[in-house]
Amino acid sequence: MLAETTLQEPAASVEPAELKQRATLLRASGGPEETRTLVDAVQDLATAVMSRPHDWELLNGFAVHLQKLQMFDEAVVFHVKAINNSEREQHPQLYVNLGLAMRGQGSHEAAVELFETVLAAHPDMVDAAVNLSSTLNFLKDFGRSIEVCRRTLALVEAPELYHNIGNALHRSPGRGAEAAAAFERAVELDPTNSRSKHMLALLRNEAMDTVPPEFVAGLFDDYASHFETDLIEKLRYRVPGLVRRYLLKAASGRPRFASVLDLGCGTGLVGLMLRDVADFQKGVDISRNMLAKALEKRVYDQIEAVNLQESLGEIDRAYSVAVAADVCGYIGRLDGFVAKVSDVLEDGGLFVFSVEECFLDDFEVSTAGRFAHRRSYVEKALADAGFEVLTAAREQLRVNAGRPVFGTIFVARKPA
Repeated sequence: MLAETTLQEPAASVEPAELKQRATLLRASGGPEETRTLVDAVQDLATAVMSRPHDWELLNGFAVHLQKLQMFDEAVVFHVKAINNSEREQHPQLYVNLGLAMRGQGSHEAAVELFETVLAAHPDMVDAAVNLSSTLNFLKDFGRSIEVCRRTLALVEAPELYHNIGNALHRSPGRGAEAAAAFERAVELDPTNSRSKHMLALLRNEAMDTVPPEFVAGLFDDYASHFETDLIEKLRYRVPGLVRRYLLKAASGRPRFASVLDLGCGTGLVGLMLRDVADFQKGVDISRNMLAKALEKRVYDQIEAVNLQESLGEIDRAYSVAVAADVCGYIGRLDGFVAKVSDVLEDGGLFVFSVEECFLDDFEVSTAGRFAHRRSYVEKALADAGFEVLTAAREQLRVNAGRPVFGTIFVARKPA
């Protein structure tokens, strides 16, 4: 679990430089246990900082790692210490790092001021311009975001700036053609840029079966720090409560479940709703930042970083229940996904999930880049995988731009 990080006494047998290198190697090791190795890396850096409390590189590295653990208040403190112990030539990047930590705290306006200060002194600093325009896009100040990108692009070209200006133009009425041109240039500069390719496909109304996993991961990594505030307070998100209601209704007379697999668990809202009726819960998600938030809730016995378009993760048991709250919004063609879910369920196991509704095609993608599905198509995908539909309840899932978004909560049973 993500416990509070404290500075420990330095280990006599390991030099600070070696601790720093070990932390870097731990962070790079990746894999399902990355969150655990990240905590270990932070502990190494904390020990090194105790030995060299005025080493700006160590202080900055420590702060960056704290950000990855979503410990933004602590990260701000150590970013400031890094700035205070560094020379002026290091300040631009260190101020950008501090701005990112402040943004993680939710202090978006303060982060904007910091990025603007750096960019005023260094107008060709792409990192400052990218983070400033991203923050302005989040604040829906699209005009300023466009201006920032164009000023910097006049000095240096960067695919990230074209992507950000494309996002701002896309969300400005009547500027779709300009947005497409920006995304096209981003892809020309970086042909591996899946986020810009995805947005370009949306603007061109190209058919697609899934949202690229890199796009989903990046979206939710950026969104993690304010995800719940937006979802619960602004969008009045109802899906976790609906999942609980319809699961317990479908399993009437069954007070507990041996095991629950929460697919696309995010920050753990569904896990929170089901903890009291599950003996064991595992959460999987593509976004490591979201998983870090989920860990803080302590509602999962196990978590894993997983791209659900490829697999459902390491499976060491047959699950009583699988849940996919809002996952289908990023998967168009559901057949393969539903079949994988069937494979990990015990006989008689339940699959509970939500879809947004559409009425013409089997599935379609909105201007926001999310998929909606026709009820008859979902029912056929379930039937083809051997599921029996127990519940298909039309509900308001959330609001968007002040308007209700409707969809269906499905509960399906794998044959016993």
